[in-house]
Amino acid sequence: MAEGGGDGGDSPMDGHDDVDDGMRRIQRQHSYHEVSEQATVLLRHFIIDRFERDSVQGAPRLADLGSISPEQEEVWRRVGGTLREIGDILDQDRELQRLINTVPTDSPIEKIIAVAQVIFGDGEIHWGRIIGLFYFAYRMCVRAMENLLLQNFPSWVNQLIKEIVRFLVRRFADWIINRGGWTAIKEYFGSSTRVVGTLFLLSILTLGFGVYKLNKGS
Repeated sequence: MAEGGGDGGDSPMDGHDDVDDGMRRIQRQHSYHEVSEQATVLLRHFIIDRFERDSVQGAPRLADLGSISPEQEEVWRRVGGTLREIGDILDQDRELQRLINTVPTDSPIEKIIAVAQVIFGDGEIHWGRIIGLFYFAYRMCVRAMENLLLQNFPSWVNQLIKEIVRFLVRRFADWIINRGGWTAIKEYFGSSTRVVGTLFLLSILTLGFGVYKLNKGS
């Protein structure tokens, strides 16, 4: 008579699927954390970089927004040049600048996030729209400086960054992960300014529409 048989014996594979599911959940949570952390680093750098390029008086420095480890800096080193180039392109769009300048300088963060809802309201996502949102966040920081005490401004900027990153991670973390993370931005846009400008046209139009809707609802 064989020993160890019967319904009471546990298969060596029992619980294996549960372990795999648990590992996948842990890996996914870790990936979400990385997406969030890197988004925070990129948006911080993007905002401060544009403050410096535009010579904004009284603007905070990167250190005023918190410390960043050398490992976290790597994502900016890899894609910062691309983000900077796209920001320069958006600076040159007069109609977009006109629309942004109509947004009240005392707009609360909730209204700025409302623009994000409009930008991605049709469910379509691509890197152009995401970076367009980064740019809009920067321009709102510049306008907010007119109404905030300088000592309160860094905390306001950090809160805006936190809310935008939260929005992106909740809605699009899987999309970002599936495309290889934030460093895929450089591969997506390539190095040609002409190609970047062409790909970014839709983002400019969408961002402009979002600002228009914000003003209309004010």
